[in-house]
Amino acid sequence: MTVLPIRTVGDPVLRTPTTLVTEFDTVLGRLVTDMIDTMYDAPGVGLAAPQIGVGLRLFVFDVDYDPRDESVPRVPRVVVNPVLELGPDPGRPGETQRPGETQRSGETQQHGPEGCLSVPGLHFPTTRALAARVRGVDVTGQPVEYAGEGLLARCFQHEVDHLDGILYVDRLTGEARRAAVQALREPPPTPEQARAAGEYLRSLRRSAGSVR
Repeated sequence: MTVLPIRTVGDPVLRTPTTLVTEFDTVLGRLVTDMIDTMYDAPGVGLAAPQIGVGLRLFVFDVDYDPRDESVPRVPRVVVNPVLELGPDPGRPGETQRPGETQRSGETQQHGPEGCLSVPGLHFPTTRALAARVRGVDVTGQPVEYAGEGLLARCFQHEVDHLDGILYVDRLTGEARRAAVQALREPPPTPEQARAAGEYLRSLRRSAGSVR
């Protein structure tokens, strides 16, 4: 089991759009395994690659996970190179929500508190689309597709935002946004922290090369 440090707000990697995954190899498989271990250890219901300092377009999730209930089985899933669709019918193509935009009112929206492992200790009311679908591939390159409402839809939107260099606090408005700005006045990462992800990926590649 490998648990990695989670990057927090102020780290430039969280503001950098990710690149598509093009190599489906042992390195990717180990990266996904480490992301899953880190997600459960945090604990959280989703984790995107930039949150561990890796600028690749993938995330893992398990919205049914409950660290307080060991009877609930862990069912982690991964989506590589996800494409997000929003709308009351997630089976139909919808628009991608952008920072500052407001979704249509009524049944197409959900309102509720949202948090983030990269913004520790804080939760703010965040508006999201009620329903969402993600399409992508798994760790072997095979197509996958997941759709849902409520927490699952919120998770998809939250994680894909990470892959685009967006944090959930960017979507806040009014008093919630002012409170977030005040709370997030933190120092940037040290150079040692900024180098950590690069060394982690290099170690994965060295390890993969040694078993070939």
